[in-house]
Amino acid sequence: MDSSPQLSPGGAIGVGLFVGALGIFVVLVGLGVVGELRPGDAPPWVVVCAGFVFVLGGLAVIVGWGVATGVTPDGDFAAGTPLGVRVAQATLGFGISSLLAVIATWVAFGAGPREFTATGSLGGATVSGAVGEMNGRVVWGIAAVLMWAFTAVLTGVSVKRLRRARRV
Repeated sequence: MDSSPQLSPGGAIGVGLFVGALGIFVVLVGLGVVGELRPGDAPPWVVVCAGFVFVLGGLAVIVGWGVATGVTPDGDFAAGTPLGVRVAQATLGFGISSLLAVIATWVAFGAGPREFTATGSLGGATVSGAVGEMNGRVVWGIAAVLMWAFTAVLTGVSVKRLRRARRV
């Protein structure tokens, strides 16, 4: 018997709305409607992208657990889930992973100076401090490449699942 906690459809809708509302707030900050970005902050378009990650994430929770009531152990929806729900979820996943990849790409390769810090554990003690700009950009560059690769794999898996669902 599966003992993992399950999110009810109503709970999923509540969580999704909350996460989406946080994203809308961040989008409004990026657009200059709420608050003000300080010099040295990310450009407004990057802030808007980050906000949309949360908006799309909230929608994905609503679609995935509020509408489709979760996934099977293989990560796919149950048989009989409407094709429109599957397409919506695949599109949301593509949007989230693409936006995260765009943000990582900007951090690594965008114009302007960057300041990076790192925190880690060394012999049980927590250490943190500044990291050189080149080192930070290299790490974010690797993250960007991995995110774009993840987006490509996610798209391929989603298309495969959508084709399989159409045949059933």
